[in-house]
Amino acid sequence: MDVKSKKFRRNNVIFLSALICIGTLVAALVLAIIGHKDATAVKKGPKTYKTVATGEWADAEFPRIHSTCNSTDVEFITQAFADTTEVTKYAKDVLSTNDSVVDSEVYKRWFGEGKLYEVLGVIEGLANVSKTSLLLRCDDADGLCKKYQNYYAGHHRESHPYETVICDYFYDSRVPLTEMCNRGNLTQFGPKKYYGIDMIHRYFHVPSISQDEFISEFSEDLEETLALAENNATYAVRNVDNYLYFLADLWGNKVKTGGCFDN
Repeated sequence: MDVKSKKFRRNNVIFLSALICIGTLVAALVLAIIGHKDATAVKKGPKTYKTVATGEWADAEFPRIHSTCNSTDVEFITQAFADTTEVTKYAKDVLSTNDSVVDSEVYKRWFGEGKLYEVLGVIEGLANVSKTSLLLRCDDADGLCKKYQNYYAGHHRESHPYETVICDYFYDSRVPLTEMCNRGNLTQFGPKKYYGIDMIHRYFHVPSISQDEFISEFSEDLEETLALAENNATYAVRNVDNYLYFLADLWGNKVKTGGCFDN
């Protein structure tokens, strides 16, 4: 082999060695970048909170809205969904960060000696459980909105357990949470005056949300609801209206010192 051939072969070996080294470095760099992204990426888990710090509900799934609801209806109903999220989030924050909440006046009024974990669990479940099985419609499918005009804001369809009709009276009679304590107190109007809380009442009619009436309407009258908390906490933590009043009462204390239960 002449000198020129040896030199050419040596240069090729050097070139290939350099190419292999560069390739190895590039591969190592790519793997390092991928490893870093895997280590820092936010991974989606079960439907719970986005972060412990914010305590916001993650990926809340709301009911479907039927095509019979016009754009104005949809906007109003969507605002109700937003208020539902706000009021349950606030309740969760209070229940999970205040270690003396079970001794508070508001908690005692609606749940008596009821266990915190039961109440907190229901509120978390209510916020996070999928509600896409529920269909809200605006067509007075059973004629009950017309029959009970200026009384029915909506009704659960017994023949179609995953459907709820929203009547025209809903839009006239329900107000946002921002009106809390501005229009009388809870003993006068009740919690369903507020469309976000009224919507929660409608959620609980759905078997998959009430867990086949584990949460049910054992009492709706104010005095009976108060008595349930005082005398039968086992059912108070399973009664729809105890939750509705609790959420409204708690929010009232947020916007006004002393709240607006009866003042």
